[in-house]
Amino acid sequence: MSLALQTALQCVANRAADLLAESVRIAEIPAPPFAEAERSAYIARRFREIGLQEVTVDDLGNVTGRRPGPEGSPRVLVASHMDTVFPAGTDVKVRVEGDIAYGPGIRDNSSAVANLINLVPVLDEADLALPCDLIVASCVGEEGLGDLRGIRRLMETWKGRVDAVIAYDGEFGGVVYGGVGSRRLRITYSAPGGHSFGDFGAASAVHGLALACSRFAQIAVPTEPKTTLNVGTFHGGSSVNAIAEEASAVIDMRSVGQDALTDLYSKAVAIFEQTAVETGCRLQVAEVGNRPGGLIPQDHPLARLAAGVVREMGAQPRFSVSSTDANIPLSQGVPAICIGAGNGGGVHTLREYLNIPSLVPGLQMLVRVLAGLDWSAVRA
Repeated sequence: MSLALQTALQCVANRAADLLAESVRIAEIPAPPFAEAERSAYIARRFREIGLQEVTVDDLGNVTGRRPGPEGSPRVLVASHMDTVFPAGTDVKVRVEGDIAYGPGIRDNSSAVANLINLVPVLDEADLALPCDLIVASCVGEEGLGDLRGIRRLMETWKGRVDAVIAYDGEFGGVVYGGVGSRRLRITYSAPGGHSFGDFGAASAVHGLALACSRFAQIAVPTEPKTTLNVGTFHGGSSVNAIAEEASAVIDMRSVGQDALTDLYSKAVAIFEQTAVETGCRLQVAEVGNRPGGLIPQDHPLARLAAGVVREMGAQPRFSVSSTDANIPLSQGVPAICIGAGNGGGVHTLREYLNIPSLVPGLQMLVRVLAGLDWSAVRA
């Protein structure tokens, strides 16, 4: 390990209080789905304050900045999403008790954004040169129906000019090397409806859609590649004594394999179409999410580097596939992984919490991965 890298890791340790303070500041700026503007503006200001060059905010709210590397060096994009799952009006005040910080979004993903903001000052303080041109980004729309719109735009903006992507999100020690593809549909059935007694036998949107959802749930899916399905929400009807005129459900289909996902999608649409005909209902299908999948081999140099760093830090790497911002570059053939910034729990609930001491190793891991990139191997 070089002296500069050792110095950088010590600088991270010295910044423990700053990492927590920044995490709290970010978490207490609301960033509900499709309304991240206030947090985006704060992150852009911080990117400029830490000395990043070419700081920009696009029309979606993505924030990017650049730390130039050696002339002609490969380029890596490190991205931490800024959005949360919590709707407007959620109390996002953070409470610190000992080594635990409690607050919606404090672990996912405020802590990663905070670490990202501290990355460049650490590198500069240690005078640590990286073997890459570094693009630092915080993007919108990673959660839920955001459908990865932020990273999609970033990959359009940097198309052909990025050699690797590191999504910075999740638990320390995790190495996500594959992106789970997903298709999400809002299915709406409509029917004439009527009085539950006087018009008994008339087509019911609720009866029709419930039958279709039951049939959908019974589709046999492969275990390899892992493929899943789910009826997430179901709404319909107006009264206990009214035959429902409308009902809607939002379904989720996921797979590690794109062919398996395409097959599941086709079977699902056929079921909803056929059942609508059988039950006398009209059908509307609206796509509300389409996340492409992709993966690199688990022994790809990028994944192997991250896993090796985790082991060197005294932990055991946890390889997995998941749905993260890495999905988009992976689907485009750009090597990508997702690594975690800190540990916690209760993610996506009002009981969310962050293990404060995990922030330091979380940032140290990112520094070590960036410093250890072997571009001849990554590009092979």
